[in-house]
Amino acid sequence: MKKRLMIITAMGFVVFLIFGTVWGQKNPTPTLNLYEKRTAYLKEHEQEMTDYVKSENPKVENVQWDWDSVEIETIQPDAGGIPTGDKYQSLDIEGGFNNITDSNFVLSFGFDNKTLYPNMKHKSITQPLRIGGNLYE
Repeated sequence: MKKRLMIITAMGFVVFLIFGTVWGQKNPTPTLNLYEKRTAYLKEHEQEMTDYVKSENPKVENVQWDWDSVEIETIQPDAGGIPTGDKYQSLDIEGGFNNITDSNFVLSFGFDNKTLYPNMKHKSITQPLRIGGNLYE
């Protein structure tokens, strides 16, 4: 009787180990951090962003986005060096245009306070279109 109980207990322990090992090896679903979610959101709105840049300069035929350049910064408004108002966040992304290697510009977005995602209605080109450092007219 004791021998039978020991065998059943040992078999139960082995099954428990196997089940625990298999259960522990399941890969958890990777979660995206807020930065990655915001970048993904921009990629979903790439055409809208491209259309905006093209509308700012009729000579722009196409736009190349540098997705690795996405930068989020906190800005403190000031008046002559004296802090005024509440801090806010801005998201910037760099891009090029017309497949010109030395071309660049920066598109900036404000944030929607409810969703914490870039607000597509509040965007502007904060660094003008340039080629090799010279303004592109």
